[in-house]
Formats: sequence, structure tokens, C-alpha cells
Amino acid sequence: MKFLKFPAAVLMALFVAGGIRSNQVERTAAAIRTPAGAILVWNQADNYFTLDISGKDVLPNNSTDDVVFKVDGLLLQIQAAAFSEIFKESSAKGKTAEAILLAHKDWEAEYAAGVFGKKLHVQMSPLKLKNGNDALLWSYDMPADVKADAKKQVFLTTIHNEFVVVLNSAVTDMTKEEEIKQLLTKTLETMKVSPKPFDVEKLRDAVVKP
Repeated sequence: MKFLKFPAAVLMALFVAGGIRSNQVERTAAAIRTPAGAILVWNQADNYFTLDISGKDVLPNNSTDDVVFKVDGLLLQIQAAAFSEIFKESSAKGKTAEAILLAHKDWEAEYAAGVFGKKLHVQMSPLKLKNGNDALLWSYDMPADVKADAKKQVFLTTIHNEFVVVLNSAVTDMTKEEEIKQLLTKTLETMKVSPKPFDVEKLRDAVVKP
């Protein structure tokens, strides 16, 4: 099922300028319309999950390869980074969930700092989701000389198998940081995982049938 489109220029201003790394590990993603918004189906080897995207006005995007939704005026990006990308020549073996999430934060922030040519001031707060999973909420202010609608990048991350699942949004003059945090948390807490790929058509039929 293809994503609906909304202006790519908006995505460029908010996310490409944010310097977020693009995941290169092959995956497929599909959006299923629901009465409450949409379900994101993420099928990637050893990383199968769904997220409920809830809102009065939920629009998925297919104008780029990135998985992005517009949710009641807020933008929501979903990615996944394999441990092998984050640790490269080292290993995640024996590391705690907290240590892995912190390593991902450093890896992502280092990349963004390189894009901007600026040192970033990162703020972070460990969280425990309702399902008991560890998560990390972190953010950084966009450099003042970067031309972008985004004023701050906000991330919420958790772990599934050998991946860090990343939810990201951007604070602008038209949005509030607290709204962003609520959207990220509300969405991530709906995460449902599977040991095998989800059948998108079966899920779609279950949603549309009374």
C-alpha cells in the first residue's frame, strides 16, 4: 500500500536539514488507514513491528524514501538503525539497553554535528514505556545559522531485537515541544512486534471489515 503525498519541501526543511542518518538496511513499510488515523507496518529482517498513528488528520508521505507522517499538523518520522551500523567494528554484546540507546544518541548527534559543522548541545531523559521497555528521549537545538523551519529536533528511541527504533519530529514556530513529546510517546507505546513479517493485506482486511 503506497503512502499519500504531502509537500516534499516541508520534509526537506524539517528533516534533511536535521542531519538525521538514513537507514540503509532493506525494509518495506506500509500505511493502513484506520478510523483513528493509520497503522504503520514495518517489515525488515528481524525487525517486524507496527505502530498506531492516531490523530484527526493523518497523512503518510511517499515523496521520499523516508517514512514520514503528518499528524494533526505535526511531522513524525520513523527509522530503524541496526546495531551493526551504530557500533561498526565493535559489538553491542553485553551492553545494557540504556548503553545502546546512549550510543545511538551519540552516533546520531555526531553525524548531525558533522553536517552542520557545529557542536550540538544535546539534552536527554531516559524513560520507561508503559510496556516496560527502556526508551530515551533526547533533543538538540538547530544551529541559528541553519536555514530551516525546524528550531529543535526531538527523538524518542527504543530497542527491538538488534535494532534501535527511532521516532523523530521537529519543533517549529507553529508547534510546541510538549506536543511533539506527547506524539512521540503516544505513538511508540503502541508498538507491537512479531517474530515474522506482518501480512499487510490481512491487517488491512481486519481494519476495514466491521
